[in-house]
Amino acid sequence: MNLNAHHKQSSTQPRKPVVAQPAPQAWENKQAALQKDQVQQDKIWRESVEAEQRRKKIWCQNWSFLSDYDQLGRKKEQKPLPKYVPVFSSKIPNSTNQTIGSHLNTELGRALINMDYFFTTGAKKRKLEVELQPS
Repeated sequence: MNLNAHHKQSSTQPRKPVVAQPAPQAWENKQAALQKDQVQQDKIWRESVEAEQRRKKIWCQNWSFLSDYDQLGRKKEQKPLPKYVPVFSSKIPNSTNQTIGSHLNTELGRALINMDYFFTTGAKKRKLEVELQPS
């Protein structure tokens, strides 16, 4: 293939036209169309959620008994529920304060405590010296 022939072909192909910015009226029309699409999309989404809920209800009526059996078709034994379950975990922090507090006993935590003490001691209120107290 001749490279010059290929170059001639590419130079004779039409160029893409320059697109002007849409006028304010056109922009408003486009936004209105998008808004209508959003309403339609919301309607479709709501209908799909309702259809999913109906399918779930039908499945529960017809097939939920399968959850009582294992893969081989044997009936599963129901484990009895414990009489008491503590609300708070002894292993996992239950709050943000406990999450932070659980890391304070590490080397990094101790360094942060020392830095916090160092930075806040200068900002504490102190009694003024004798010369600076109002008379």
